[in-house]
Amino acid sequence: MLLPFASRGCYYHAFNNDPALLEIITYLADNLISKYRGVSNEKWQWYEHYLTYANAVLPEAMLLAGKCTGSNMYKDTAKKTMDFLLSITHAEEQVSVISDSGRYQEGQDKKPFGEQPIEFAYTILALDTFYEEFEDEAYLNDMKSTFNWFLGENHLHQIIYNPCTGGCYDGLEEHQVNLNQGAESTVSYLMARLTMEKYC
Repeated sequence: MLLPFASRGCYYHAFNNDPALLEIITYLADNLISKYRGVSNEKWQWYEHYLTYANAVLPEAMLLAGKCTGSNMYKDTAKKTMDFLLSITHAEEQVSVISDSGRYQEGQDKKPFGEQPIEFAYTILALDTFYEEFEDEAYLNDMKSTFNWFLGENHLHQIIYNPCTGGCYDGLEEHQVNLNQGAESTVSYLMARLTMEKYC
């Protein structure tokens, strides 16, 4: 459940102003920029030729690196890649993140179903960061629709958070909810909910 080092490093740097840490953040952000330039094109604005797990942490890390280094290049790349991700996951009436059943390869159809709470939580955390930076109402609206997945706005119209136990179910498959309530899923829901409470 950890963000990439660039993200955590930026938060730490805000309080300590450590030049050595800033050098590491810059090195890691430059590495992401290199990957982005190596694979991106007009239709595919990402750091790899596929989308897989916890995708939103990458543009969020890039945005935070831009904030703590003052690099507009980092910020611009962060916005392009976050908007690209949202164009895939938020294109329909109901939010549909990348399936845990396999990668979404460039040029192929996105696999449906197999959605996990951690993907929604990371998306909400990233959208919160982007909204604070750009004050774009679209990010706030996407944040709300992403959170509503937990509350039943999904393809099965089933609540994913269990108000009786305080837990969160482990995922949403094609025909059923995964009724296991693991720690990762519950922590994911709680992180998402705490983030959303700022806007209630």
